[in-house]
Amino acid sequence: MAATRNITNTIRRRKRGWGWHIRRFFTWMTTLVLVFLLGSLIVLGGIFVKVHKDLPAPEDLVNYNPGGVTEIFANRQKNGKYLRLAQVSIENREAISITDIPQRLQDATVAIEDERFFNHPGVDLKGIARALYLNVRGGKLLEGQGGSTLTQQLARNVYLTHKKDVARKAQEIMLAVQIERNYSKQEILEMYLNEVYYGSSAYGVQAASKTYFGKKVQKVTLAEAALLAGLPQRPNDISPHKNLKAAVARRNLVLTKMQQLGYITPKEAQAAMKEKVRLVPYVQPGKQVFKAPYFVNYVLQQLVDRYGSDVVYRGGLKVYTTLNWTMQQEAEKALINGVKWSRGMGVTEGALVSVEPRKGFIRAMVGGVDYKKNQFNNAVQGKRQPGSAFKVFVYTAAIDSRPDRYGSYAMVDNSRIRYGHGRRAYRPGGGGPHGPVSIRTALTYSYNNAAVNTASAIGVQRVIKYARKMGIESEMRPTLALALGAYGVSPLEMASAYAVYANNGDRAAPMAIIRVLDHSGAVMENNTKPPVERAVIGATAVSQMSSMLQSVVVEGTASKAYGIHEVSNAHGKTGTTNDNKDAWFVGYTPELSTAVWLCGVRRVQKGDRIRVWYPPMSNVTGGKVCAPIWARFMKTAVPIQRQSGEVITPSPEKLLPPSDMTQAPRRRRERRRREADAYPSRRIVNVTPAERPAPVVAVAAGTDSNLPGPAINPVSTPAAAPSPPSSPLPTPVSVRPARPTGEREQQQQRQRRRLPARRVTFAAAPLPPREIVTPEPRPAPPPPLPPREITVTVCSDSGRRATRWCPETIGRTMVAARAPRGRCRIHRPRPGDG
Repeated sequence: MAATRNITNTIRRRKRGWGWHIRRFFTWMTTLVLVFLLGSLIVLGGIFVKVHKDLPAPEDLVNYNPGGVTEIFANRQKNGKYLRLAQVSIENREAISITDIPQRLQDATVAIEDERFFNHPGVDLKGIARALYLNVRGGKLLEGQGGSTLTQQLARNVYLTHKKDVARKAQEIMLAVQIERNYSKQEILEMYLNEVYYGSSAYGVQAASKTYFGKKVQKVTLAEAALLAGLPQRPNDISPHKNLKAAVARRNLVLTKMQQLGYITPKEAQAAMKEKVRLVPYVQPGKQVFKAPYFVNYVLQQLVDRYGSDVVYRGGLKVYTTLNWTMQQEAEKALINGVKWSRGMGVTEGALVSVEPRKGFIRAMVGGVDYKKNQFNNAVQGKRQPGSAFKVFVYTAAIDSRPDRYGSYAMVDNSRIRYGHGRRAYRPGGGGPHGPVSIRTALTYSYNNAAVNTASAIGVQRVIKYARKMGIESEMRPTLALALGAYGVSPLEMASAYAVYANNGDRAAPMAIIRVLDHSGAVMENNTKPPVERAVIGATAVSQMSSMLQSVVVEGTASKAYGIHEVSNAHGKTGTTNDNKDAWFVGYTPELSTAVWLCGVRRVQKGDRIRVWYPPMSNVTGGKVCAPIWARFMKTAVPIQRQSGEVITPSPEKLLPPSDMTQAPRRRRERRRREADAYPSRRIVNVTPAERPAPVVAVAAGTDSNLPGPAINPVSTPAAAPSPPSSPLPTPVSVRPARPTGEREQQQQRQRRRLPARRVTFAAAPLPPREIVTPEPRPAPPPPLPPREITVTVCSDSGRRATRWCPETIGRTMVAARAPRGRCRIHRPRPGDG
């Protein structure tokens, strides 16, 4: 059976002819073609999905932003114009309208890059075929033979990468068609001329024209336009700054092409080819110099945090800031000259920042002496110990939170107290009398123990709370060392916090940006009316603290600063750290609040690392080196601010209760006596009979009045009105009797004050005219001699003069009368010491 079946199959195969084999061949071929087509469709579909997925959305094509340079301006000047502080951009690009681009540059670009630009729908099939033929004949992808139109190049530059593969080419073609559907030819050409790279870090024709020829693109000649149009093909290789010969050859090729297409005549082409190329030196865009560089970088950081780096560096924003350029120049001069003057004491670095109290606008900011050497902004980024300048928060917290206990004349303990036990014990040092002193005296002369004891009495957390309310944002730990400024703060924080006193207790957060506009002029941010936090501290605390801070300038630790008395209505506080590494003066007037910080810093660069340390300065205090810088700046800045802005009038100090008035220290009475002696016009004023008002005489009944004329009865009689004077009356002047100068007269006056008051009856009667003898004006008293200053070495533990057994000592310069006289009794010689 099997043999029979095999024979049958053999016979059938022999009967099959060529037709059967041909049909079978075509069947297999058709199957293979269908499978290949199906596979190709699947692959092409995947490629299409992948390509379409990476394309930008249609709304991104419509909302194209060419980008540009972000400009930062200072506040409006007297002439109504804004001074430009800086131009910033990642790329050297400046967008320009197509109407501002000369027609010869447009024609040159179209002639050399895409001569059928105005006739194709985004893709030039003839150009693609020509490029394909040249690439196949060359055996590789030749540069400049991609067949890309201007629209395709725009799509590649804006939305795609420059990678050469099939997927990117497909994306380029599809995107070019979409661009042609959404934009006109003129809009596409404008985008191309603003986007393409021309070499030497220049993007767009405007930046390229300024980079190569030093002028705007509207002023380029035909030869210069042809040279620019030829650069996009190979911008790095034929840049005129690198290869002038190749750039000129490319320019001549562009001129020849323009002649062939009829854009120019042969005569014009020949004249342009003979024109000499005049280039300007290449300047790297990243090396541009800013005005007020520390402030500009502070503004840029805020903009990047709010809008992102892409918007800031490519968005073409216009940023209007709070900086006053005249004040900024004075601040830079004052700080640099002050550091130079103090260089012999070890001062090498500093910072100054000034804030307008009413709105919080930053009017001046100097973050260092030399921005080229050090870009670290000490005015904002620097966190340094403020020393005694932090004591104001202690006394503000005490007076505002417990007005029944604390006032400017309330007594606080200045004794040296040891807090804690063992190694963690804290015992502050400092001078001043041991025992009770008034808060005014403690703040005026900067007594450390009084501040620490007050902080301990009211609680350190309360001090931190008030410091936060007034604008201190840096880290503060709840330790008693906080009262002496043991934790770092920035000068901007201190200036903003002191501005609360100048603003009657209201706080306006520091602000550097007034208005931000995008590239189209739309407002992105407007801070012309910044928010103000009302009543951060009470009016009583403000008035008393302002009075005490003014006494610091009049007779306290800042009273000897050069030029500080020339600043009207000045208030402030000095600060010096125990190790003499930092010196401060923070002060204000009703117009401005300014902080000045100085230090000695050393920097050593080892490889990529920079080692920074702060050695102690020599014989430096805040009143000695920082206050003169503050005074020099404020003397110029305050009049400028008065002319340009509204000023808050400080509220007068409220009357203190009698219990506080009885606690006025002896120095206050002595100060009043010195003022009376220095200004005799306040005590005795000579008036003529015509200027004398109608007198009303008060005498005891039945006693002698020691005046000529009949006795006066204890009856009230109005005085006769004098004849009106021929000249108008002068401004009324307060008249008070002269203070007795001799010791006997003073003793008699004190005894008369102790006598019981007698009941008197008032009567008025006309006085007969008497001869008025005007005494000769006495000569002005000679100026008092300055107190003698001495430098003593004080033990940091006892506050007395140090001995050779004291482990830690401090050198202080002070008035000889206030210098400690006793020797340290805490540290004794150990057995065996000589």
